[in-house]
Amino acid sequence: MADTEMNNLFKVAKSRGIKPIDVLEALENNGRQIYLSIKEELLGLMVFEGIEENADPSTYSVKKNIYPITPGSRVELWEALDRGEEQADLNIRISWESSPNKIKDHFIVRVSTDFPSMLVIDYQDYCFLPPLSSIGIKISSSDKTSPAKFFSDEFFHQLVLRTMRKDGKDWNTVKRNLRNNTLDGEQISIAEVSNFEGEMRNQIQFKKEGAIEPYKVMESTFKKNLTAYRKHLRELPLPGNNR
Repeated sequence: MADTEMNNLFKVAKSRGIKPIDVLEALENNGRQIYLSIKEELLGLMVFEGIEENADPSTYSVKKNIYPITPGSRVELWEALDRGEEQADLNIRISWESSPNKIKDHFIVRVSTDFPSMLVIDYQDYCFLPPLSSIGIKISSSDKTSPAKFFSDEFFHQLVLRTMRKDGKDWNTVKRNLRNNTLDGEQISIAEVSNFEGEMRNQIQFKKEGAIEPYKVMESTFKKNLTAYRKHLRELPLPGNNR
């Protein structure tokens, strides 16, 4: 993939007035990929399943190129950004050179990553980011202005709050009961969608009457974002546990 097709994730976030983690979340929700741009050859560690941690690691010289981050390391990236960090070790997927004797088509290498300079996204994925017209709009609940980790669709945001107040805080309970707390003209469905690697993942789709497209949230993101809702509602006498 050519450098001209990629754009720096942090610069994209700044240009749209949102946080880098919001860019990551929007692309994750739509099954898109995040990449590392290796500008100069660097040394990484080969990752082999089943190898003990105390085993001597094998090094690998990563050439200048664009490499996709593995699904597991996208979670690591999300957690690091959530903590406000700008550096971490991440796994990237590197394709094998063409050979009929290779069983797998790629291998995994762990590299030290500087987020602001190395994280990039495909320019074609801009369509999955929040539109420029919505920049600066804050979501408000009946209690106070919602934090950045609240869902960006106001109607879905209120649906989550209603469901948690009525049915409890556990993420799976909330997911199951969303459709029981919709208002007239609102609809919830669960669909299986393919991510960039072709893996099938659950996606929550919220449709509001009159909307052109449903609001979409990957189940993994839904689970993570409920942490902010639990904190927001922690003083309310909600039923259920506080997981």
